[in-house]
Amino acid sequence: MRTTAPVLLSIILIATAFGQSGRRGASPKPPAIPTVSGPLETSPKQPLAPAELPSEVDGEHIYKSKETDEHFQILKRPNPSYTREGRRHLTKGIVVLRLILAADETVKHIQVIKGLPDGLTDKAIAVASQIKFKPAKKDGKPVSVWVEVEYHFDIY
Repeated sequence: MRTTAPVLLSIILIATAFGQSGRRGASPKPPAIPTVSGPLETSPKQPLAPAELPSEVDGEHIYKSKETDEHFQILKRPNPSYTREGRRHLTKGIVVLRLILAADETVKHIQVIKGLPDGLTDKAIAVASQIKFKPAKKDGKPVSVWVEVEYHFDIY
């Protein structure tokens, strides 16, 4: 019996060092959730700095918000829905778009500043084009204005 005790002890020590008991731990680690950081789908052109925004587009003068007498008013800003791919990949992040809120109450020239994969950028563009607003005014007349909008995608 004396010789079996050291052998048994060494088997137990080796088994714990190299193997598992087969039982799960009290709290297994949750799987890592992939996150998206940085622009993945962006427009082919480099984003323009605010100072470089064209002051004229399609022959129409486009103002910066600080150049107007009366600021625009957002009346309705729909939220985008997730795509199946976005949900499946647990994609989250922010889509940043630059666009023109035109004097004729339409949204024009939507540019992607920062995008997300899995069709989320396209969803943001689609709802951005549906924004309803009261245009900015300069000297009492409606004018077009450059605006940046953000859409946050986060799965709860």
